[in-house]
Order: sequence, then C-alpha cells, then structure tokens
Amino acid sequence: MSNTNVGLDVRNFPSTGKDGYTDTTASNRAVYSYKYSGGSDGNGNMVETADGVTGTITITLHSDPRYQATGVNISGDIEDQLSWKMAPNSTTSVIITDKDTACGSGYYSVVVSDTSANCTFGCDPAISNVPKVN
Repeated sequence: MSNTNVGLDVRNFPSTGKDGYTDTTASNRAVYSYKYSGGSDGNGNMVETADGVTGTITITLHSDPRYQATGVNISGDIEDQLSWKMAPNSTTSVIITDKDTACGSGYYSVVVSDTSANCTFGCDPAISNVPKVN
C-alpha cells in the first residue's frame, strides 16, 4: 500500500443531488453534506493489494475551520487490518493505517464535529484489500 492523501469537504446544508455531495444527519438532526476527494477513485474510496506492505491514508478536512475531525469508526470484514489516530498537532486530519495482510472490505467513517452548532456527524467511504496478482 502506498501513503495516500484524501480530502474531505463538509457543508452545513443538504446536497442538491447533482453536486457530488452526500447527505448525512448530525446528532442535532440537522442535515449536512460532505464530499471526499482523492483515494483510489477520486472519491475517498481505497482499493489496495493485500501484499503485507503497511500503508496509510491521511484524511484532511478542507472546510470551514469550525469543522474538526474527532475520530474514525471502522467496520467491515477487515476491521483487524485497520487502525486510526489523529494526525500530530491537528484537529482536521486523521491517519488510517492498513496492514494489508488480508483480503476483504471495510468502511471508515470520519466523525466530524461542528464546533459552532455543537454536534457531530459521520462521513463514510470504503477500503478494500484485494488479492495480490502474481
């Protein structure tokens, strides 16, 4: 796996349905929208070869400073392959590490806090580890 950068843009209003943003409901029941960039497909999703070479995905919020990354929820059948931590000295970046030793699909949801509205919401693309082709 390589070391990949992914961007995340967040807005405090719903998507138009034609702008590439995905709607999500915050803890205060307000509808926000988000859009990932980068990754394997340009939309924040990652497909990696399960070759045993550990790599990272750094997700950085490119939004209004009122939005902060507060965590990452990981699910799917490769959960044991994935771990996360906050980027050093940052409230807008998280780093996901993928061990790349097993095949399967997983999902990461970056938990974002809106410090002005005092609420949180998740933004979730996928990670897949595929077999190494010899």
